[in-house]
Amino acid sequence: MYNDILYYNKPAKQYMEALPLGNGSLGAMCYSSVGTDVISLNHDTLWTGHPRTIKKEGAYEAYLKAQKLAVAGRYATAQKEIEGKFLTCWSQAYMPFGDLKIHFGSDNFNDYERTLDLSEAVLTNAYKSDGVNFKKTAFVSHPDDVMVYRIESENGNAFSFKAELSCPLKNEAYTSKGYLVVDGECPGDADTQHSSYPCHSLIYSDKDEERGVLFRGALKIDTDGEIIEDISTLKVENATYATIYFTIKTSFNGFDKYPVTEGEEYKNICIETLDKAYAVGFEVLRERHVKDYKSYYDRVAFSLDTNDGELIPTDERIKAFQKNKNDDDLYVLLFNFGRYLLISSSRVGTQATNLQGIWSNSIKPSWNCNYTTNINTQMNYWPVLPCNMPELMAPLTELIKTLSVTGEETAKNFYNANGFVVHHNSDIWGFSYPVQGRACWGYWQGGSGWLCRSLFEIYEYTLNREFLESTALPIMKKAAEFYLDVLTEDENGNLIICPATSPENNFKMGFGSSATSKSTAMMNSIVLDLFIGCKKSCEILSVKDDFYAKICDSIEKIKPLCIGKNGELLEWNEQLPEKEVHHRHVSHLYALHPANLITYEKDRELFEACKKTLEIRGDDGTGWSLAWKINFWARLRDGNHALKLIDMLLTLVDSKREMLRGGGVYPNLLDAHPPFQIDGNFGALSGICEMLLQSDGENIYLLPALPDKWKNGSVRGLAAKGNVTVDIEWKDGKVTNYNLHNEDSVSPVNVIVNRI
Repeated sequence: MYNDILYYNKPAKQYMEALPLGNGSLGAMCYSSVGTDVISLNHDTLWTGHPRTIKKEGAYEAYLKAQKLAVAGRYATAQKEIEGKFLTCWSQAYMPFGDLKIHFGSDNFNDYERTLDLSEAVLTNAYKSDGVNFKKTAFVSHPDDVMVYRIESENGNAFSFKAELSCPLKNEAYTSKGYLVVDGECPGDADTQHSSYPCHSLIYSDKDEERGVLFRGALKIDTDGEIIEDISTLKVENATYATIYFTIKTSFNGFDKYPVTEGEEYKNICIETLDKAYAVGFEVLRERHVKDYKSYYDRVAFSLDTNDGELIPTDERIKAFQKNKNDDDLYVLLFNFGRYLLISSSRVGTQATNLQGIWSNSIKPSWNCNYTTNINTQMNYWPVLPCNMPELMAPLTELIKTLSVTGEETAKNFYNANGFVVHHNSDIWGFSYPVQGRACWGYWQGGSGWLCRSLFEIYEYTLNREFLESTALPIMKKAAEFYLDVLTEDENGNLIICPATSPENNFKMGFGSSATSKSTAMMNSIVLDLFIGCKKSCEILSVKDDFYAKICDSIEKIKPLCIGKNGELLEWNEQLPEKEVHHRHVSHLYALHPANLITYEKDRELFEACKKTLEIRGDDGTGWSLAWKINFWARLRDGNHALKLIDMLLTLVDSKREMLRGGGVYPNLLDAHPPFQIDGNFGALSGICEMLLQSDGENIYLLPALPDKWKNGSVRGLAAKGNVTVDIEWKDGKVTNYNLHNEDSVSPVNVIVNRI
């Protein structure tokens, strides 16, 4: 079964044909070329910008005015007020380090193959060039924080190469004492005030308090050949093997520290890290790396009983799948690749994964490659807990902690409210303001509430009471305090967020359109879900204070979801004509997923309304949109429809083409929004988990959305809420055996084999 191998018979020519390696902070995209090999490099703390406070005179007054206009039904005028007087600027942007280029000379090759082994996170590349057999091995170690790249020739044949580092940011490259070094600086701003698009240009400053993150990237080579230092390159001559050790360190010292005047020491640490790796050597580094990686990867195993096929290149495999759909192991490969990407891009002590995880080669990346909190950042972490890797939630938790601090000032200055709020975009500096542009994305206060769902889910899965008491509830409470302050009553006495938007959608309004309504299903659902989580948390911790009383009272008053004339769930405050019926966002189904407010057992009418909504919306969508719909249909317990969307996601997108309608995957199996966004990979992984196992803390549903095509199979190690690990085997679509593992002996849960 070829369900944990990406395999190709030619080098990568484009970025989206290269293969990703990473240890959570250090990222590498490997082309495995012959004449000149290229490895594009990243570090998770290379961002433009520095700590800053953004003021918007008259923002609170504009908010109050827009609220009155929305209550009166004057939606277009309310939106004009918001867009003109409330929105601010763009967030900062994620930057690439640049490329490691290794010049071998000859482009001739045959018998070529490159393989990424997902079970060990090791890339190998073998080929023959001018009659000599070569083998390359590469990995990025988390324990030793280095990228390791080794090339060997067969039968003592000598080879030579030249290594250089190129960086698109302000930098100085040089050699010294056997090291190749790049010392550089990120821009102090990504032209965030520009009105047309994020990251319009890069701005450097001479003022220390306005300068960006400083960094050093360096490499050192172990070889039996001769090393010759040039001005900015290292040459290796007459070698039979060479191992390159590379790492990056930066001055980033936290969201609230100026990277130049208050930054971390990074230059000496960079060299020390290389020296330690060099002293340990290739074999030990590889052993440590594989052991560390497998401690996560081996927790879960998914298999569909299929006949072994011939090993063919992964891009050709995806093409063939589009025609016949008979490669069930490709589903398992997509599942395993998602887990591989999680382990490679999010670790304890690293930054949270951004729109591209940690892999980006552009100094003007789409949407600044930032944290987009109206779904994308959250989607990146949906599969972490079901895949039994709760430790990997730590970077997201730290981001939420940061935003709970920076979002206080935003809540006070823009809404005159307590607590904290997060809008549509964020960055490494904890940006929480309403971004500029249009209200359909800029004016949306749901990021803080939605992010807090992840905190409560950490408790639900792990039952870590200390985490709930010291981390989750205090932050959830702060988020809830903001919503308590801004909730207002409608004409029926219901509590609503007003005005509200539904990301990033619009409805028809006269001869134009509007995104601003009196209320929206999504915002009301986010608030309700947060309040219920706060209520449960207080009860678990035996906290019955004034806050608890307010929450309990408000839960009963929040405006209920409504069903429209066509049986669909209403997205807006009232029935309004859609501007784009098949819009990529399906935000009004938040109560179905990721929340668990609408279920088959709780409310059959709303459950059916969700199904009708998806039918009207249609199946087409960008990569992450398809992924969200997989999760929706799994929650609706329609495995065949969920599988249809996975099949659509497994559509090959040309690696040279960008910004198209409709999602898919690139030749390297990374999600095509397009362009590349990693959330589609993580959303698809989450969807497959939902198809195999669902839980609510009281009930565990085995195979709730198993498609007919997945007739026989097994899954081991998936996690369920209640600190339970589950193994399932099935044959002819029926569960034949299952086991629950719970070492802590918590209260029992009901096991239900439930397929509607």
